[in-house]
Amino acid sequence: MADNVPPETEPRLESRSNRWFGWLTDGLSAFVLFALMVMTCIDVFGREILNAPLDGATELTQLMMGVIVFAVLPVVSLREEHVTVDLLDKWFPRRLAPPRQVILNLLASVMMAVVCWRVWVIGAFQVDYGDTTEFLRIPLGPVSYFIGIMSGITAIALLINATRHLTGKAEIRSQDPRLNQ
Repeated sequence: MADNVPPETEPRLESRSNRWFGWLTDGLSAFVLFALMVMTCIDVFGREILNAPLDGATELTQLMMGVIVFAVLPVVSLREEHVTVDLLDKWFPRRLAPPRQVILNLLASVMMAVVCWRVWVIGAFQVDYGDTTEFLRIPLGPVSYFIGIMSGITAIALLINATRHLTGKAEIRSQDPRLNQ
C-alpha cells in the first residue's frame, strides 16, 4: 500500500468471517515464512560452519514458498493490495476507472479459475502416481490441492471485487496522490 493513503481510506475486510479468514491465511503465511527463515539459518550454519548442509532444504524451500504465496493470495486480492503499476492513471479518465476495474477483476478471476482447474488436475495426477519430492519423499498432491483451493478462493475474491466496483462500493485509489482526491 502507498504510504500516502490515509488509514481511514484503507480497504477493510467487511465481515467477521472475512477478517477471520484473513487472520488465518496471514497467520499461516507468517508461520511458514518464520519456519523458512529458521530452516535457512540452520542450513547456512550447517553448510558454512559444520560443512554439513541441511538435507532437503531446497525441496522444503520450494514447498514453503508455494504455501506462503498462495496462502495470502485470496486476501491480498480481496483487499486489492497486490502490486500495481499506475503508469496510465494520470491520463486515464477518472469516470472510466470503475468499468476498467470491473473488466480487470473479471479477467483476473477467469485466469485464477483456470489456474485452479489446472493445478487441481495436476494434483490428482500427483496423488494417483504417488509423486513425492526427490530427497525427503514429501507427497506433492496435497500441496497442489492447497494451491488449487487457494487459487479458486482468489478467483471468487476477484469476482467479489468486480461486483463491488460494478455497484460503486469500492474505492479506486492510485499511487499518485493527486488522483485520489
